[in-house]
Amino acid sequence: MITNAGLVAGVIVGLAFLLAGILLLKRGSSKGGAMVALGAFLFLGSQVYGLIELRPFIGRPFDADWSRQIATVEGLATVGLLVCAAGIVAHALGLKRQL
Repeated sequence: MITNAGLVAGVIVGLAFLLAGILLLKRGSSKGGAMVALGAFLFLGSQVYGLIELRPFIGRPFDADWSRQIATVEGLATVGLLVCAAGIVAHALGLKRQL
């Protein structure tokens, strides 16, 4: 069940991953950093959409339509986090080769 705090926390987590991706890009890890940044954009975009469009805290009823939309938002967020994880693994493997 998605709560109001979960919708807001998702935006904060997305911003943190985006910052991590940007820092990795500046550090010189273009492949891993780009994947983390791309996943963060996908995650953050879905969370911002969920926060702006779905806003259950303003009185919108929790109907079947809302459930379908939140499932789409959560699906896109999950794909974004998986891309972030792949970027972190790519970055770690790149560091391992440098040592």
